[in-house]
Amino acid sequence: MKRSLSITGFFIISLIILAGCHSAQYTEFINKKVPNQLETSLINDIQDGRLDMPYEQACLIASGVNSDKKMKSYLTKIDALISRINRETGINNTIDPLTKAQLIFDWLQRNANEGTYNDCYDIRDTLNLKVGNCLSYAIRFTIICNRFGIDIKNIFIPGHIYNMLLVEKQEHYFEHTHSDGIVKNADSDHPQKKIMNDLELIAEIFLYKARNANNEMKHEKSIKYCQQALTCNPYDNRPVILLLDNYIAKKRYEEAFRYLNDYISHHPDDKKTFKNTYTLLQRLCKKGDNKL
Repeated sequence: MKRSLSITGFFIISLIILAGCHSAQYTEFINKKVPNQLETSLINDIQDGRLDMPYEQACLIASGVNSDKKMKSYLTKIDALISRINRETGINNTIDPLTKAQLIFDWLQRNANEGTYNDCYDIRDTLNLKVGNCLSYAIRFTIICNRFGIDIKNIFIPGHIYNMLLVEKQEHYFEHTHSDGIVKNADSDHPQKKIMNDLELIAEIFLYKARNANNEMKHEKSIKYCQQALTCNPYDNRPVILLLDNYIAKKRYEEAFRYLNDYISHHPDDKKTFKNTYTLLQRLCKKGDNKL
């Protein structure tokens, strides 16, 4: 009898240990990071310095859409917007691109613009909640205009983005974050005003994500987004500044110094911009183990 109980006890203990092993394996499995295939496809796409995938899909992926199911859902939301604009504006009764753009802009201001928030760069929030900032509203407007064959431009000035349509050499502006829809003279005449290409606009999405991650002390995430922004737009030094800040926060001084050295060698015009940072990193590296 005792032998039978001993065997039974051993059997139960074995089952518990086996179940524990399976549980640990399962926990390890679900905790592994599954690569974001959509994000990987976007980064691979832009390695040659141009965007081949559809613009709206690239913007959604950069904003964080990470599955085919979610992508289909957001594309359906865009289609629904297009359908409503078609029904409610009479846009197909005109062939004039300026009239079309104005109809789209006015409809969006009335029906799909419920607030402006500086950090609300995410096109997903703009499609879901009808809120955004200058970047996400400009992206949505661009996507819809593209669907109607309108060659809308995105205009960048430091700290702001708005849209422009060029018709017979005349510039027409669209401002999404002012209630009157009018671009300020200071913005339209800004000396640093430039037309952004698609990759530069996607870089802005990654840069916003990098800033938010940095503010939340999530430095590794911020580093990743900075690198993605630089892949899209290697001539913008703003992600470089933020990238160095993340490296320094993580006390990865030598890595920061090597990166800055390499960056300056490819962008000598930025030497003055990074002079103080370069000096600081030199000191920090020498203070460490004197390798540099």
